[in-house]
Amino acid sequence: MVVVGICTHLGCSPSSKFKEGADEGMAADWLGGFICPCHGSTFDFAGRVFKSKPAPDNLPVPPHYYIADGRILIGEDKKGA
Repeated sequence: MVVVGICTHLGCSPSSKFKEGADEGMAADWLGGFICPCHGSTFDFAGRVFKSKPAPDNLPVPPHYYIADGRILIGEDKKGA
């Protein structure tokens, strides 16, 4: 997954909450993802924000491309080249 790790609400850094359920202090129906600790916005593993949260948008995907297996260049997009 390639996303900008900055909450779209006020620019805080979401934390990983990868375990399902209440193990990491989340609701029992939590499937895993990310949470912004400042105002409670929650994001799934694809960076999509959950409804009724302060963050207005999903985590943005920056321009990037894969150079080789296991190697990625972030900040450029070969499509425009």
